[in-house]
Amino acid sequence: MRIAHIIMAHKNPDQLIRLIKRLHHPEADFYIHIDTKSAIEDFNLALSIVRVLFIKNRVNCNWGGNSLFLGIISSMNEVISLKKNYSFLNLLSVQDYPSYS
Repeated sequence: MRIAHIIMAHKNPDQLIRLIKRLHHPEADFYIHIDTKSAIEDFNLALSIVRVLFIKNRVNCNWGGNSLFLGIISSMNEVISLKKNYSFLNLLSVQDYPSYS
């Protein structure tokens, strides 16, 4: 059962890495959408983890706005276009995992 975790992020790169490590499994892939307002370079350390990729079509997401929905749909379309046989797509935000700060 292969799972695609789609994680929406705009801050807290260390929290993102903790979330990925907690969910890491041989049957899990991670697709990270970094809001265009955020410097993607701040999140590059996540790419050192196996099966982690950044979403290419980044969207400027505003909380509570339609743009967040567009970022989610864009991310899902990108993952589906890869034609991998996923049993589930799991949508998360970095803030779904507790911060230690």
